[in-house]
Amino acid sequence: MRKLALIVAAVACFSLGSSAQGMFEKGTQLFKLGVGVNGNGTPLDVSYEKGVKEGLFGVDGLVLGLGGNVGYYGYKENFSNLAGSYSWKYTDLIIAVKGLAHYKLVEKLDTYGGVMLGYNVASVKYDGPNAGSMPSPSVGGVVFGGIVGARYEFNQSFGAYAEAGFGISNLSIGIAYKF
Repeated sequence: MRKLALIVAAVACFSLGSSAQGMFEKGTQLFKLGVGVNGNGTPLDVSYEKGVKEGLFGVDGLVLGLGGNVGYYGYKENFSNLAGSYSWKYTDLIIAVKGLAHYKLVEKLDTYGGVMLGYNVASVKYDGPNAGSMPSPSVGGVVFGGIVGARYEFNQSFGAYAEAGFGISNLSIGIAYKF
């Protein structure tokens, strides 16, 4: 988390003074890398999005972006008792598509909201005494949810974002590269 904050701060320092033109329009491509805010472990989130339609619903400045998202979250809990040491490892993987409507409310701030549809695979693995006799359950299924977010542009290529809603974490922050 500290490394991501340092990267964002460094990009901001080198980018101040640049003007942002065309926050998000048809043809704009975004690559985002973020981390989730969570109590255990660090959820990682990678997404790609491309602007495909301007004037969405007849609203000037409202742009539809479509793309994909991959989120991964894993952590391990270690325990010990009189019988010995053991651990539980938890993993979660979400692969999804996104549809987001972007609208620039203020200078350098791209605000957006939309939906995500995908597939979630989660598993739990036990490691310790009698590990062979313990089941390692895995579950998966179709997932659907809403997302709202904002992306601040330091310059025409780099920015920082925050998203809330459905994903690998309920809240994620990160860096964005526009090309």
